[in-house]
Amino acid sequence: MAGGLGTRLRPITDKIPKSLIPVAGRPIVFYLMDSLSKVSNNFILTVSYRYEKIIDLFSGSKGSRKNILYSVEKEPLGTAGGLKKLEKFIEETFIVGNADTIFQEDVRRLVKFHKENGNTVTLGLTEVEDPSEYGVVRLRNGTIVEFQEKPKSNPISHLANAGLYVMEPDVFDYITKGKAEDVARDLLPRLEDDRKKIGGYRMKGTWIDIGRPRDLIRANIFVAGVKGKGRLEGIKGSAYIGKGVKIGKDCELEDVAIYDNVTIEDNVKVKNSVIYDGSVIGRGSSIKDSILSFGSVLGEGVIISDSVIGGGLLLKKGGKIEGTVVSSSE
Repeated sequence: MAGGLGTRLRPITDKIPKSLIPVAGRPIVFYLMDSLSKVSNNFILTVSYRYEKIIDLFSGSKGSRKNILYSVEKEPLGTAGGLKKLEKFIEETFIVGNADTIFQEDVRRLVKFHKENGNTVTLGLTEVEDPSEYGVVRLRNGTIVEFQEKPKSNPISHLANAGLYVMEPDVFDYITKGKAEDVARDLLPRLEDDRKKIGGYRMKGTWIDIGRPRDLIRANIFVAGVKGKGRLEGIKGSAYIGKGVKIGKDCELEDVAIYDNVTIEDNVKVKNSVIYDGSVIGRGSSIKDSILSFGSVLGEGVIISDSVIGGGLLLKKGGKIEGTVVSSSE
């Protein structure tokens, strides 16, 4: 599912769909497709916002190894409504995944669990610290016995829906054609009411839902570390460094993702941040817990923390930005 607007990631998503935002040098959606390729190379991508860019990407050589069908939604139909459109193309067990997540679990184990337990639907589940942002479940012997959507208090558990499902084709009978419906809010309750077996599988390893800027930073640093890019000379922690990057003297870099053709002048400090293509960071500047979108330019001595800077912006010498999203429209 790659049709999300990525509202909370603006202004990064002003010009590209969320599923194409780079993480350690690759579009987010590639990581999901790599994981699912362990069980199949046949894909259906549900797309909506700026869908042409997604189709263009996979029309190139990088997508040629996979069989891809596109389901274009001019008006978003929700996670379940989008599935209903695909009914005639699916005749056997299938997997549904959100294109804005990165996870380490081997999906083959999820599929095996699903089939061995005779489930109609199996949810991938992951432990989260803050259940208030997720749908959580109560699990008993591998079967989900209770759902709770984004509890503000008294959560039934910290086991969250990871946005990864294995389903049987008869789920289509429980989705209304041509109507915007959601898997968690509409489909699963109907299956539960009809006493269909809904299983839950505890996923192992790291899981990242890339919904907010802090998640995008975390994903970049995590993937860079997993890829073994985190021991570059002069850089602490994990790092992704693109092509054509120029780094000046006496810089302090720690846990960073720095993309193609970025220029970092002397005496710059960058920590736990993502610097996208073509950005320039002026001498003596400091960036922490932040994202610079494509083509951002910082003058000398600029201080940025916990912020997102829109693409193509010029921040003048000595500026200070903290806890702010700055877009090119402002």
